[in-house]
Order: sequence, then structure tokens, then C-alpha cells
Amino acid sequence: MYNAEIKSKFIKEYTTSISVRKLCETIFNAFEAKEREWGEDLCTRCADDIMPIMEKLTGIRASSKMPIITVLHGYIRWCMRNDIPNVCDEILHVNFSNNSNLKHQTVRNPLHLQLCLNAVFKPESEKTIDNIFRCFYWLAYGGVAEENILKIKRSDVDFENMVVRYDGEDFPIYTEALPAFKNCVELNSFRYIHPGYPDKFVYKDRVNGDELIRGFGSYSIPTLRAKLSQRVNEKRTETDDTPIKMSYYRVWISGLFYRMYERELAGIPVDFYSTALKFTEGKVYKLSKGRNKPQAYVRRVARAYLNDYRRWKMTLSV
Repeated sequence: MYNAEIKSKFIKEYTTSISVRKLCETIFNAFEAKEREWGEDLCTRCADDIMPIMEKLTGIRASSKMPIITVLHGYIRWCMRNDIPNVCDEILHVNFSNNSNLKHQTVRNPLHLQLCLNAVFKPESEKTIDNIFRCFYWLAYGGVAEENILKIKRSDVDFENMVVRYDGEDFPIYTEALPAFKNCVELNSFRYIHPGYPDKFVYKDRVNGDELIRGFGSYSIPTLRAKLSQRVNEKRTETDDTPIKMSYYRVWISGLFYRMYERELAGIPVDFYSTALKFTEGKVYKLSKGRNKPQAYVRRVARAYLNDYRRWKMTLSV
């Protein structure tokens, strides 16, 4: 931590909770590199300096934002009370109910996702391995659990009904996704463009099997996730114009909210209980004694989704 003596004193006085102390350390460690670059403690910096780092810490869920805001506010106020020089209280007056972070980390609809994919991957018409990366995100957007994506077979894809059928459930195939899905279902080889010779290419066979997400070799979810992250980050480094920094979760929750929005427009009440129930299924939580506690927890998760959904809807009009 930068200014470790001051921050350690704050943490000691701020809380006796081990978990909250660890949160404080995580937050301060996240700011350390910037503080060294500034040559100043974060408590002296304006909101414009603090916000980008805080946005990276909080992510897109509203539930993850408040604990970090609370600690930062507590630290700024503590510094003011203890006469730390040059304290700036601007961050205390920022309205954190805005949706700028959510806007830049989710997609609005299938067309927006297609634009994001176009910014990172080669066109479907070039018939490269990028088609499987596109399908990964389309499956995420359709609601397929990440651990099941590599289990989807070509035979699970039903173009007539525009769905992917897996484990008794139908997941939508959006019109914008059709070219990538057709390539992944029909092609036994992909065009391979040598990095050193962009004008030359050969066709390389995909590995044997019926899996939809199948390249020149075998993938696991961690290796595929790393590969996708690398591609997205490389593109952002080159152009810095990728609409969002895509990840499985960000695309998945965008699809969840889009389908709920379609239902709401059709007059169907918004309800995330079934989503929350699926999220908590098979997981063990430490719950206090009393009646109906597991169900109460599911309802809390459903309310958190509803809160994020309402924030996501506000980005549609921005």
C-alpha cells in the first residue's frame, strides 16, 4: 500500500472485522500503482482521477459497488478528521447511481453484440476459427451456462426453430448469429491465415468430433477464456474502439436482461426468481437459523438481478 502507515492506521480504527480489513487492503492495493505515479495519496485526488480505478474494482453489479464506496468515503472522511494535508472531498459528492459503468460493460441487443464481435473478430465470410469465438459469445448471450458451452453438439443446433437444444432447454439463436452458427455446424476446416503472411492462407482441418466449439485442437473452458481475453485485449490495445470489453458473464447477463425486456414489452411481469433459483442451485450457503432461509436468500438474489436490470434499462435511453 502507498502511504502504508497512514492507511494501516485508518484500517485499524475503521473496523475490527477481518473481512472488512481485507477489503480495505484490496482497495488500497488497487490504487497503489496510480498513487506512486501521482506521487500522492488517493485522498488528495479529484473524482476524475479516482473514478476510473473504482469502476474497475466495482464491476457491473450494483451489489459490488456499495462496500467499496463506503470504504473510500470512510477513508476520505478519516483523513479530513486527522488533518492529512491536501485532502480532496470531491469523491464524497459524486452520484454513484449513474449507469456509466453498466453502459460500457453490457450490450443492448443482438445487433449491438454483433457490432462488438465485428470489432474484435474476422468476418464470418472469411471462414476462420474466429467463428467458434463468435459462437461462444452467442451461446453465452442465449443463456447457456459457461461450463456447458463446450458440450454443445452440432446436432443440438436447430436452424428451423432457431434454437440450441441442450439438456431439455431451448436457447435462442438470434438472426445476427446465424452466419457464425452455420459455419461452425457445416465446416470441417477453417481458413488459417499465417500471422507473418496475411495475404496467404491454407485450410486446416478441425479436430474430429461433433462439438460445435471445435478448433484445430482441444479446448477447456479456462484455455478458451484466456484465448478470448487475449484477443479482446489485443484489439483494445490496437484501436481502443471495442464497444465493450467482452467476457462470458457480461455477455450472459446482457442476454438475460434483453430477453426479460422483450417479455416486459409483451406485458409479462418481470420476475428473476427462476434465474436466482438456478444460480443458487447446488450451492451451499451459511444461513442463520429460522424458517424459509434458503428461499429468502433466493429472493434476495432475485431482487439484486431486478435492481441491475432496472439500471441496465436506463442505459437503453442514453
